Amino acid sequence: MNIDVEFSIWFAQFQYLDSFFSFISTRWFAAILVLLAGVYFYHIKQLKIFVFICIATSLGDLTGNILKELLSDTRPCYGYSEIFIEEGLILKECGSQSTGMPSNHAINFFLFSTLLHLTIRNKYITSIYFISSVLVALSRVFLIKHLLSQVIIGAFIGIFLGIFFYNLFYRWIKT
Repeated sequence: MNIDVEFSIWFAQFQYLDSFFSFISTRWFAAILVLLAGVYFYHIKQLKIFVFICIATSLGDLTGNILKELLSDTRPCYGYSEIFIEEGLILKECGSQSTGMPSNHAINFFLFSTLLHLTIRNKYITSIYFISSVLVALSRVFLIKHLLSQVIIGAFIGIFLGIFFYNLFYRWIKT
C-alpha cells in the first residue's frame, strides 16, 4: 500500500469531521466565499478585478479538466476501491476512472486565493481564504475523492496559475 492510500485511511478515521468536510466540499461553500469576495470588491470599488479573478478561476478549472484527460490518473474511490471498501470507508466503487489528477477543487481554491492575495494584499482576508483552500483540499482527501498527492499538485498548479494570470493581467493593464 502506498503512502497516499495509508494517509487517506488514517485521515478517514476522524469521522466527527464528516459533516464539516462534506459541507466545505460543496458548491455552496465556494459560492459563499465568492460572494463575500464580490461584496468586498464592490465595497472597495474594484469590481473589474473581481471579474478578472472569476474569469481566471474558470480558466484554471478548464486547465484542470484538460490535465485530468491528459494524465488519466484514477480517483482513490475508483482505483483503490477494494482497499477502501475493505476498510469500511466507502460502500462501492465511484466516479470515473481517470478524473483524479489534479484536484480541480484544489486548483480553483488556491488560484482564487492567490489572486485575492496578490490583488488586495490584506493579510487577514487572504489568510481566511488560504485556510479555506487548505481545508477544501483536505476535504477531498477525507471524502476519498482524491489522494493527498493529487490535492497537493492541484494546489501548486492553482498557485502557479494565480501568479501567471496576475502577471498577465497587470501587463495587459499597463499597455
